[in-house]
Amino acid sequence: MLIRRVSDRDYPDLLQLQEANLFVNLPAAQHKDGFLSARFAAEQFAQMNRDAAVVVAEDNGHIVGYACSAGADFSRQSPILAAMIATFGRLTYLGTTLIDARVCIYGPVCVDRAWRGRGVLRGLIVRMKDELAGQYEVAAAFISKVNPRSLAAHVDGLGMTVLGDFAFEAGRYWTVPFGFPPAVLPCA
Repeated sequence: MLIRRVSDRDYPDLLQLQEANLFVNLPAAQHKDGFLSARFAAEQFAQMNRDAAVVVAEDNGHIVGYACSAGADFSRQSPILAAMIATFGRLTYLGTTLIDARVCIYGPVCVDRAWRGRGVLRGLIVRMKDELAGQYEVAAAFISKVNPRSLAAHVDGLGMTVLGDFAFEAGRYWTVPFGFPPAVLPCA
């Protein structure tokens, strides 16, 4: 498996994976296995990649997972992300409120059902940390409170912490962060 930065040729596969995992497209019985809350167009994924990073997991030429990130300013365009960002003044991570940290927004993230539990999510996060080291101190994501699989993957599987929660429209969401390593400077 290759985990790398997204390229233009990946967007059709990325969109197909997204559609297969959207809450609105899944039978109710599959919601417990995890889902995506929002749909993005190829251009929106490209904008996130330009703003921060989109990384993909590729196996035999097929995209089997992706993780996105974007800066807070870019993310405020989304009403649900603006609602999460509005809580950053009361959330502290590693001794700093999120409002005072260099924060990017993490998500959406998706792993093909056949690949879940096989380390793909961990690999995507490691690659994202490599891509954005030194640019940001913290990545913050939201997880729907009706998506326990995603919460378990991030908290139990990756060691993230639930910092708080917020409401948006009829939904309730947890806020979970992870930290970035400082940039590694080349030896002279």
